[in-house]
Amino acid sequence: MPARPLSRICYVEDDEDIQRIVRMSLERLGKMTVELVGDPFAAIDAILAFKPDLVMLDWMMPGMDGPTLFKKLREHPQIKDIPVVFITAKASSAEMDQLRALGAAGAISKPFSPKDLPEQLRAIWGALP
Repeated sequence: MPARPLSRICYVEDDEDIQRIVRMSLERLGKMTVELVGDPFAAIDAILAFKPDLVMLDWMMPGMDGPTLFKKLREHPQIKDIPVVFITAKASSAEMDQLRALGAAGAISKPFSPKDLPEQLRAIWGALP
C-alpha cells in the first residue's frame, strides 16, 4: 500500500464528454487533481510534466489504443513505475487477463458510476504493493 493518499490523476481519453464526467467526479467528489489528455500521442509528455500518482487510460482511442500506450509508458524510465488503471467498455475476462498480463494495476468498466469512481480508484491504489 502506498504511503501517501492518492491525489494526482492523469486521464488519457479522447471522448470529451467522458473527460468532463471524470474530472467532475474526481475533483469535486474525490478532491483530487486531474490532468486530462485527449491525444494518446501527447500522453507521455503530459505525464512527464504533470507527475501523477496514477494514470488512467481509455482502451479504445484513435491512432493508438490504450494497451499500446501502456507498453510505451512501461518503456519510459521516468514513468515506467506509475500505476495504470484502464477505463474500458471491453470488460470480458479475456481482456481483463490481457490487462493483468501487461501489468495494469486495475480496470474499471464503462459505463462507470461517477459517484463511485473516486473510491474505486482509492481501492485500487490501496491494494498496490
